[in-house]
Order: sequence, then structure tokens, then C-alpha cells
Amino acid sequence: MLGVEPGATTEAIAVAFREHAKQLHPDRHPGDVAVAERFKSLTHAYNVLIRPESRDAYDRRRAATRIVAAPVSTAAAHLTVFRTPGRAHAAIGTGIGLIALGAAGGIVLASLNTGDAAKTITLWLVVVKLVACGALLWGLGAWRLRRLRSEPAVTAQ
Repeated sequence: MLGVEPGATTEAIAVAFREHAKQLHPDRHPGDVAVAERFKSLTHAYNVLIRPESRDAYDRRRAATRIVAAPVSTAAAHLTVFRTPGRAHAAIGTGIGLIALGAAGGIVLASLNTGDAAKTITLWLVVVKLVACGALLWGLGAWRLRRLRSEPAVTAQ
């Protein structure tokens, strides 16, 4: 926000703040809400960096966010859906539940007279979506479970 290096001195931070504050001061841009918000952010950044204890906390948070997880290989990137057998089983169960809910909704809707064609069509669309999404979830869970079972087991060494 201030445009200073991570190891900048408090004097350099103050100089950068003054330069930016002159440009973004709300008195120079009356009625411009975006500039006023940027000025508030600039002031907040200055207040954080000028105080030693808040700057230390900021530097620790900044260093922690630089830690990056190991990159996922492109070969394994497509296998992130339902990573464990438990999640695959949960997807299958949820899919079956959605299909059952859609079927029950269809039975109720078939015996119900809403009196409004648009409402009836909307309700039938909900039933179809429940059944279709349930079938998709069930199928994906079953597919992933088969893939997990066919993969060689990884043993700890």
C-alpha cells in the first residue's frame, strides 16, 4: 500500500505515507468515496507499520503466508474429488438420499393440485434436479470408490 520495501525504516515509511497522503487526501477529492477508502487503508497501513509491536505482528503474518504447500502434480490433480473412501461413500449415500427425496417429491407433486401451472412446472423442475443431482453424485462417488480401490496402497516407511 505504501510502496516501501519490507525492511524499510520508520523514516522511509513516514516519507512514503506523506507522499501518498497528499495525493489521496479526501479534501483534494471531495465526494469520491473510493479515494476516501484508499486513504483510510493507507492510514491504517501507516499506523500498523510505524508501531514496532504491530509491525512485528504484521511481519510474522506476512512470513507465514509465504510458506507455500508443495505443488500438486498434474497427474494427481484430477483425483482430488472425494479423496478418501469415506468421502466417496458419503457421496454415494447423499446421492441415494437425493434420489429418494426427488422420488418422494414427485409422488407428492403428482397427487397435489397447485392450481397454478407455473408453480407446478417449477416444482417438477425441482424434483428433476434432485433426481439428476442425486444420480450424478451417486455415480461420481461410485466411480471414485472404484478408482480408490484399484490404486496401490501407500505404505509408510
